[in-house]
Amino acid sequence: MTKPEQRWRPITYMPAFKFAVSSAAETAHEQAEHMRLAIHQPGLINRVELARMRLVYQDTALYADMCCEQLRRWRVECTTSEEAKLLDQLDVLTQQWVEDTNAVIDAVKTLLDEGKGKAFKPS
Repeated sequence: MTKPEQRWRPITYMPAFKFAVSSAAETAHEQAEHMRLAIHQPGLINRVELARMRLVYQDTALYADMCCEQLRRWRVECTTSEEAKLLDQLDVLTQQWVEDTNAVIDAVKTLLDEGKGKAFKPS
């Protein structure tokens, strides 16, 4: 996938941004937990589904990186202690999102590598 064009938002968008990042981070966290379990059961997820997940989470990683850049830009605009506090919370949340997204990508790669040479087996 090519990197999508980023539209930088003013700091007034931060509350909506927090809601969106929270939702994405929660989904990535749940998927990372599922993949931590699946890694010990290599035949559990078929290769087609793993390939789809790899594409989805590679895209997710791009969006997470763009969110990190948005937060860096907002640090420059930040004028109140309330904004600074919210940015601190978003930094932690976004970092967790990045880590969970990378955990899913790593697990998918491991499962795909383990399955090389095996015949396609629908789940």
